[in-house]
Formats: sequence, structure tokens, C-alpha cells
Amino acid sequence: MSNHPEGLDIYVSVGPPTGILHVKDVDGDDSTSLVPISGMQDISTFGIAGRIWDSSYTLDAYMRRPTDQYTFTPACPIPAEYFLPTKTTTPTTATSTTTTSELVSAAATTKEKKKPIRILEIGAGTGYVGIALAKRLDSDCTVILTDLEEVVPLLQKNVNEQRLPRRHRPPTTSASAVTTIATASETERPAVKEPSCAWIEVEPLEWGNTSHALAILDHPTPIDYIVASDLVYFPELYPPLLQTLKEITRVGETKILFGYKERAIWKESPFWEEFGRFFEMEAVRIEQHPVKKEGEVGGEEEDEEEEGGVKLFGCEGEDRLYVFVATKRPEDQILKGADDTLTTLMMMQIGL
Repeated sequence: MSNHPEGLDIYVSVGPPTGILHVKDVDGDDSTSLVPISGMQDISTFGIAGRIWDSSYTLDAYMRRPTDQYTFTPACPIPAEYFLPTKTTTPTTATSTTTTSELVSAAATTKEKKKPIRILEIGAGTGYVGIALAKRLDSDCTVILTDLEEVVPLLQKNVNEQRLPRRHRPPTTSASAVTTIATASETERPAVKEPSCAWIEVEPLEWGNTSHALAILDHPTPIDYIVASDLVYFPELYPPLLQTLKEITRVGETKILFGYKERAIWKESPFWEEFGRFFEMEAVRIEQHPVKKEGEVGGEEEDEEEEGGVKLFGCEGEDRLYVFVATKRPEDQILKGADDTLTTLMMMQIGL
């Protein structure tokens, strides 16, 4: 299926849709400002893959370091200790004068190494979600951005313009593989051990292409998390998408963080019904906590708290955006028939 469907008439995204939670980190660091949204997009060249879609912002908001402003249930499964300290600064654009030595964290030589984790973004498009996540994770993490081979140049361009640390792997896994840094302005950089944020890899992954999936899995560290946003749109792509998700996940090891915008439930429900047979899903709910401002009286704060409550994350106004956390079912727990959990949830619009 082409990224340039007939009658394509879309425009570049200018930010989160109305009603989507605009979260800030504990110290007021607005992480979305680190990524130039308009500069990442290129619809004329890459079609639908060149746009940042609405559910990307919802998923991005979910994958933040914990804060007392709100509570997600289930919480983002990426452990809090992998997030960078709130005052850490990461490079932002190719015009920056940042050097390789500045990419190395000052605390890297003294920090205790944690279990390395790998996060795979499937159908990454512009790479907005994965790049924003990589900027707030430490060097024990590797974020792998994947899409069709013809979209890989867009991913590489956006990673380079953000001057993020690139990890390059040979075609087959090797203990002697050399790690390098690559940027838009410099292609040959000395090897470094500890960048100031997560490593980035860019790989082709065509849905339904088993050889691509096996190449991703050919690594001593398993895939811990899969990030996916706005992938359910063309019915022709449902079978290969499901095939790839089944191939790159492991029971008890991999969690899928799925961002989804409901557009035509009658057309999209067949995917979720089949997906639910093989994966157990839970919709993310949010409870926002009022922050008492100086001069507020107790009664006003109580009123604000009563208006909050627990609700489905992303479902505001006319938009129906969801974040799901999914895990693969063991063979003996695969459902015989279609799973209607998500269809029921969408139709009822449950206010939890």
C-alpha cells in the first residue's frame, strides 16, 4: 500500500489536537519543545509517513517521567530510573555547536550500569515519538526507529538534525561491533561509551517482511518495548501489521504501547478483534491532580478535584484517542474467536 494514496489531502501538524493533555515535567521542562515539529514533516516527499499524526502526541505524553501532576493507570512501563534527571540538557538542532565530548554524560563514569533496554518504534514515519522519547532516556536505552525502506531517509534526516547519538550495527551480531556517533555535519566521529541520552538506531521494517523482523531480533538484548502510533488505517495492512507484531514480541518480555485514534470503528474494529486474540490489552486511564496555587482557598481546590476524576486518557471533546498497553498471550491462552474488548470500550466510551 502506497504512502501516497489517491486523493491525498493532508497538511502538516501544528501540535497536539485540542483537549489533549499538555504535560510538563516536574521542573517545568516541556519536552515537546525539544523537537521542532514542522521541521520534521515532509508530506510532499513521503506522503502520510511524512506527517505527525494526532495519537503520536497522546503516546508521547504517556511516555514521560513520573510526575505528581497526574497518575496513569497502567503507568508507563518504562522504569523511572531510565529517565534522565529533569535538568539534563540534550542537543536540539544541527545548528548547535555541541561536540562529541559534550554528548558524554559527566556522571557516566560513576553511575551504576543498569540492564540495557531496547525500544522499537514500528511505522515510525517522522520518528517524532521515538526521538522525543530518546531525548529523555539515558544511555542504558536504545531506541530503534523503523519504517519502510523508502521512509528510512526521513528518519535518518530527523535523527541527524537532532544530533542524537547513533549506534550502528553490522548485518550480523558481533561482540566486536564498533559503536559510533553520526550527525548531519560529521559522518566520522570517535567511538564514545556514554552519550547523554539514549542511543538511536534506524532500520527498515516492512510489515509482513520476516527477514526484516529477524534482522531486528538478531541482537543479544531482546526488544523490551514496542511503540506504535496511528497504524490502524488501511484494512489491507492489518494482516501484515499483525504478523510483524507477533514476530517481534515475546511472551513475558515485550510490552506494546499503542497509540490509536478512532476514525471509522466499523472499518478498524476487525484489526482490534484479531489483535485481541493474540495480545492482552488494557486502555490507559488518567487521573489529574490539582496543583494548589498560592492564594487558593481550600474550597476552590476541592471543587477542582471533584471535576477531575479518573477517565480514559485522550478522549476529550470530539476526538477519540486512546493509548493501550498490550502483552502477548501464551499459546494456550490465544482466544478461539474474535476479541470484542476494545470494540465494546470504544462504543460505550466508558468514563472510568
